[in-house]
Amino acid sequence: MGNFINTTILIPLIPLLTALFIFILLASFNRTLNRLTKPVTALVALSLLSSAFISLFDYFKKIEEELVLSKFLKFFEQTNLVIHLNLVNEKIIIFFSLIMLLIIGLSFYKLPRKKGYVSFMISLGLMTSTVMISILLIDFSSLI
Repeated sequence: MGNFINTTILIPLIPLLTALFIFILLASFNRTLNRLTKPVTALVALSLLSSAFISLFDYFKKIEEELVLSKFLKFFEQTNLVIHLNLVNEKIIIFFSLIMLLIIGLSFYKLPRKKGYVSFMISLGLMTSTVMISILLIDFSSLI
């Protein structure tokens, strides 16, 4: 079970790293990247799908454990941050990922892909990552 719980860290990190990668590309190649809206949308959607698949895999394996972040990251040494991996949190992450994929798809078809579209996709990726990490830090199974 230890290897499965270690992949839980990837659930919020994949959209975060993708958004940061696109942001670096946008800062470096502003004019070119603003024209590449389809690949940017595909990257954000694929990162979200991969996070959802990891969570779905953990859900079907019925993995319920807790991961103390101070064991893995020295930055959190003084804090007691714990990632709660249980069936309720996994359902919430999967549902949230599907909603965000729907928002990304609707944005692709409805919004004009001019100036600001790539920045919007970056903000969606960062927001998704932030919500996913907050879902994993809260133990929703104890609230129900």
